[in-house]
Amino acid sequence: MTTQSPTATVPHRTPAGRLRAAFGPLLQLHARSYLSGVALQVVMVMVLVEAVFLAERFPIVFRAVFQHHADLYDTTLLFLCNTPQVFDLALAIGILLAVYWTTLRMRENRELLVLFAAGSGPYRLLAVVLLIAVAGGLTSVFVSGVVDPATRYAQRRILFDAEFRALRNGINTGQFYTFNNRVAYAPARASESSTDATRSLFIYEQLPNNRFRAITAERAILHGPDQAGIIRLKLDGFFSRTFSTVRKPAAAVQAHPGGTCPECAQPPLSRIKMSAMDVTQQMPADQLLTLLPRGSTGDELTLLEELQTHPGTASPREMEDMRLLGERLARGLLCLLAPLIALAAICFTFRGTNYFILPLACLALMALNVTSGWLIKLIAPATPLAALGVPAAFTVVLAVLLVVEIVLRQGWLAQPQLARP
Repeated sequence: MTTQSPTATVPHRTPAGRLRAAFGPLLQLHARSYLSGVALQVVMVMVLVEAVFLAERFPIVFRAVFQHHADLYDTTLLFLCNTPQVFDLALAIGILLAVYWTTLRMRENRELLVLFAAGSGPYRLLAVVLLIAVAGGLTSVFVSGVVDPATRYAQRRILFDAEFRALRNGINTGQFYTFNNRVAYAPARASESSTDATRSLFIYEQLPNNRFRAITAERAILHGPDQAGIIRLKLDGFFSRTFSTVRKPAAAVQAHPGGTCPECAQPPLSRIKMSAMDVTQQMPADQLLTLLPRGSTGDELTLLEELQTHPGTASPREMEDMRLLGERLARGLLCLLAPLIALAAICFTFRGTNYFILPLACLALMALNVTSGWLIKLIAPATPLAALGVPAAFTVVLAVLLVVEIVLRQGWLAQPQLARP
């Protein structure tokens, strides 16, 4: 009877086992340090991109704050709600820059040379990079497909609440308010520290048959809305005048130049007066300010809602929803390509190309973003579902080409080229 050698049953005594035992912890340590370094730099780049975007959005947000009389708290929330709009593109740029800088530093410090010499080759690095790509793509799709639609509706809700609060409590300066066929003017409060919500009120209301009504009140108090969305407007010292803009007939003026006819005896504007000490009117809140429900526009729908809103139809709304959905998925797929583009750029980074390879890589990433958006707009009107499949197929093909290029040029990826970042 033969016995099996102990060395054949112990994995770490084989050549491959001894290699993994010697360098396995080292490889895992580099993977952890690589991921932590990339994550930190991604956060730093995204903070910078978001800061630039919010600075560009400042005039738009400030104009909305001024028009709706929002306070400092509402302004802060509006800026926070604007951050997801560029999150997906900022994440792709951050991943590209972070992977490029981290990998290039490891190459010039000869860390990649040691790892490749240990037998890992570019495959372990590609596995870590693909893990970053998948995590970035899922994060991008979640933020652009779930968080961003919610924040867009939240912006409208914040502005609606701010304007309704200003209408109910008043602001420090007089203000005109327009509601359908009515225009109201509420004078300023007595002082900034005044907490009294009662003010005098003037309302202009357009009526049918060339008539209009002017309403004044010494004190106006707005209560609500309640759970049913009903508000109560209480007016003290109510006085109403109704005017008619129908002029006297021209034929009557010519027939009675002296102005003795009944038509000529009427004043140019007929007046109907009504007054009361106390008037209370109930009305739905949307008669004053209208807040459309969530989903009234396509950018407020989540990914699943966009797919389920118009199944099997070819309406303009479905084509617009498919276009938005395709653009969100395309930017998520952009995060899958960003780290591969970074590794391919490192393969061409030498002393002479050190200063323009990274800008070219960023330019290629932005060109892919613009090209995918153009293709989606071109394809969506004809076949809406193809707006989802074309970016995915294009991403898979380009990812395979990049991986093949990185494997073929793995020597340039691992050997230092005196191009320290």
